[in-house]
Amino acid sequence: MTYSNFTDNAKSYLEKILAILDIDATVLEEGIDENTTCYRINCKADDARILIGRNGQTLEALQFVVRQMCRSAGAESQKPFLVDILDYRERRRGNIEEQAKKAAVAVLNGDAEKMHLNPMSPFERRIVHQFLQTDFPDLVSESHGEGDDRHIVISYGGMPGQAHEAGQAADNEELNQTV
Repeated sequence: MTYSNFTDNAKSYLEKILAILDIDATVLEEGIDENTTCYRINCKADDARILIGRNGQTLEALQFVVRQMCRSAGAESQKPFLVDILDYRERRRGNIEEQAKKAAVAVLNGDAEKMHLNPMSPFERRIVHQFLQTDFPDLVSESHGEGDDRHIVISYGGMPGQAHEAGQAADNEELNQTV
């Protein structure tokens, strides 16, 4: 199966799922980078709430199901893709970065020695690691916990960038296992 067939299948699977759910929507294909495609679903806000679910859990499940459907169809040259609904992922990124910023400022102001963020998915933790590495190089971010309780702890110290890279490497590895 060629890459072209894979993308046709992913989009077609999404469209079929939406039709089964009786959701009037369009699926647009957009390149994020040379390796990753984003399938953007445009629909009514009420339908988007259903498709996104609490904290994006339904959206993640939809993406997982489509990925599994493509794999079972024999997509040998499968490339990574994301499913997004009404730019939810970009809004979520902004919220995650804002939480990380507040925690970082608290650590830098000496309000707390360490700040524990709420549990996040590997994708979301990677966003935090990258954000802190870029905007707050004096801080350390590390992932702690297991499974659904895995979260980031932000603290001050060390050589700039070292702990970010270690924490990010662990989250990248976990993210690659889910992709």
